[in-house]
Amino acid sequence: MRIAIIGAGITGLACALECERLGAHAEIFERTNSVGWPWPSVTYWPQIILNKFGDPREYLKENFKLDFTPLSECKKIIMKFPNNTIEIKGNLGYFMSRGKSIESLENQILRQLFKTPITYNYQLDFEEAAHSYDYVAIASGSDTEARKLGVWKDEGNVIIMGGVALGSFDKSASTIFFNTSYAGTGYARITPFNPSSAMVGLYAIGKDYQSLLELYSSFLKAENLHNLQFSFQLIPPVFTTGRVTKFKTGNILLAGRAAGLTERVLGVGALHSLISGTIAARSIIQGDDYEAGMKDLQAHIENISSFRKIIDKFDNKSFDRVISVLGTSGIKQLTYNSGIDIIGLTGSILNKLNDN
Repeated sequence: MRIAIIGAGITGLACALECERLGAHAEIFERTNSVGWPWPSVTYWPQIILNKFGDPREYLKENFKLDFTPLSECKKIIMKFPNNTIEIKGNLGYFMSRGKSIESLENQILRQLFKTPITYNYQLDFEEAAHSYDYVAIASGSDTEARKLGVWKDEGNVIIMGGVALGSFDKSASTIFFNTSYAGTGYARITPFNPSSAMVGLYAIGKDYQSLLELYSSFLKAENLHNLQFSFQLIPPVFTTGRVTKFKTGNILLAGRAAGLTERVLGVGALHSLISGTIAARSIIQGDDYEAGMKDLQAHIENISSFRKIIDKFDNKSFDRVISVLGTSGIKQLTYNSGIDIIGLTGSILNKLNDN
């Protein structure tokens, strides 16, 4: 059986690893010169969003044999609104490295691959590959292929700017900023690599890409961060969000962000991408129902994303009203430390109301 995987990100690598474990061998084609994002980054796996899976690390280990070492555990979240601040403490998730560093998720998977060849600097045409391979798993991290297949539905854009700041940081804490003046209905975030460096990013929604530098400068000034020293700064392309109406077309399978598996509130999607890559391999080799497995992941993404329709109507006064509720001790305990999938359950209700 000939299997082509397009993309050597976490989705494609997870797919290849599961292929090896099931006795099949795939070929990976990566358009860049190595695995991992070209910029260093930290992704936050928030427990509040991933409660459906229990502890996300244990879930991956038990169900998909994927075992990752985080940079650190998140024990504190500081949420800063225009006129208020709240702190939440507890077992709040994990900080994971992304990019080309040794500890990145990509390289943690790559070190486990022994029989999978990777062709770098090569853009494999998925339509041509579908004729010469038995299966093609698209894990490109792009919506391009889904658009060509006619199964992509746009849900909006996010403009991003960030950098690696040097200083003194609590490696177990993240600070999230909500302020419509510089982030629209998006947010900004400080997420630590270690005690001496952190990712400082702006994820703006409803803002003009051309004014991104000005927005980022406004964020740093408004939050008294303008004196930070940066070792690296980045401006990725506009990040499109969306969903697909079909995950498998003939012998072509869409996985990860190429399948729209990124929620549209905080941009969480790494866990879903890893799972989708693994179930793509199981579908190809064992004949598992790919659409069914992916629909469950998509439903979780859509339940979380249902909050986006509400947040898009927010102004700064709305954010302040939200914090007055979230700041009460009972609500904080129920939402962040109860283990109940509050976000998923509430999102499911919102989706049903929207459908009606």
